[in-house]
Amino acid sequence: MGRLNNRVALVTGGARGLGAETARAMAAEGAAVAISDVDGAGARALAEELRGHGAKAIGLEHDVSSEESWATTMATVAKELGPVDVLVNNAGILLVKTIADTSLEDFRKVSSINVDGVFLGIKNAFAAMGARGGSIINISSIAGLMGAAGQIAYHASKGSVRLMTKCAAMEAATLGWPIRCNSIHPGIMDTVMTQTHYGLGSDNANTNAMLGMVPSGRFGTPADIAFAAVYLAADESSYVNGAELVVDGGYMAGRAMRPDAAS
Repeated sequence: MGRLNNRVALVTGGARGLGAETARAMAAEGAAVAISDVDGAGARALAEELRGHGAKAIGLEHDVSSEESWATTMATVAKELGPVDVLVNNAGILLVKTIADTSLEDFRKVSSINVDGVFLGIKNAFAAMGARGGSIINISSIAGLMGAAGQIAYHASKGSVRLMTKCAAMEAATLGWPIRCNSIHPGIMDTVMTQTHYGLGSDNANTNAMLGMVPSGRFGTPADIAFAAVYLAADESSYVNGAELVVDGGYMAGRAMRPDAAS
């Protein structure tokens, strides 16, 4: 407890799923937490929940694809909680469509949130942290490390997050700023998003086939990612920079041995 005392953390897409659990975990470690989401009511509800447990927290409506929304969000966080020390770029959307069925509008929508949103987060975090330093944690995916049929927009966006992370780490170093930037790559997670798009969570052939490719024998949970984010935000990871933290139950390790494995 207290690993994030006296730090201000902003978690985007924090109203539910991975973001919500990350906000809870960071608050439990002593951080003052700003939860932002396009679902402002959901963000405010979670902030109220955290305050009920003694944490300092605020919830904000935030469109990560908008420069204006980022400016408003950062200004509000600074006013209400203080300058941001930890940014978790978690907001993202998933699209499952073949290349033929993916319109340019579809591709740009995914990119506007998953790529533009992360870029704007990094840009604003650099301005807020500067020579003070801090930790930027970008939620990518194992989709950013491999290809898959039917998900060109999503995989392209998550691959971009992976490399933006490394660029940010290098640029902070050239500026002499102690800002660390790392990416987390979740594997197959049991969340509303995956239940909706893949039908996970029920006893069906797709669920059983995907589970069979995870060496740990289970799907990931939001808590698995939240604990990884806390580690990257805390002092224990002070020598971890520009890295890819894969949290996938061994899926990618097993995939390397099975070139015919389904994605």
